[in-house]
Amino acid sequence: MKIQLKLILFAVAIAFSSTVFAQKTDTLRLDESEVKHSPTKATIMSLALPGLGQAYNKKYWKIPLVYAAIGVPLYVALDQQSMFNEFKSAYLKRVDDDPSTVDDKYAGVYTDDNLENLIDFHRKNRDLFFVLTGLAYVLNVVDAAVDAHLYHFEVSDDLSGVFKPDFQYLAPQQTFIPSVTLSLKFGSKKPLRNF
Repeated sequence: MKIQLKLILFAVAIAFSSTVFAQKTDTLRLDESEVKHSPTKATIMSLALPGLGQAYNKKYWKIPLVYAAIGVPLYVALDQQSMFNEFKSAYLKRVDDDPSTVDDKYAGVYTDDNLENLIDFHRKNRDLFFVLTGLAYVLNVVDAAVDAHLYHFEVSDDLSGVFKPDFQYLAPQQTFIPSVTLSLKFGSKKPLRNF
């Protein structure tokens, strides 16, 4: 009996699925007057010069953000590289057993162990900020590609979202846990007619 009921529900679902449409396909086609916007071109432009893909997408306000996101970690990485080289040079002057090379700058300030710790510290920071620079560069390319894909996507003014604090009750622990509820409203500004 249960198998027959499942088969009947399955057949009904198949029958009705052919009549369900998510949206009209006419609305997705671009007018002939609209210029094609290429995501590939935006991606290649952003790969060649960061910010160029954003300019192609006509999102000029993002260009300073792209350069800040790439430039700041790159500046810090280069500064850490300079400090790394300075401490490494001082350490090598101390341990090379050559009396003609003397560490005048840090003698009496740092011990050999302190210099080794500073070398490791600046090496780790340098590597981290170079990785962050690469990540910012990749995000620049991804942003340009995604923005180009959504170039002709219509965004309605009647979308809204509200975050509300909430509490969830956990029965096993008999306690309330704070949470956040997101309410999305999709509506039209035009009043609906009553029939």
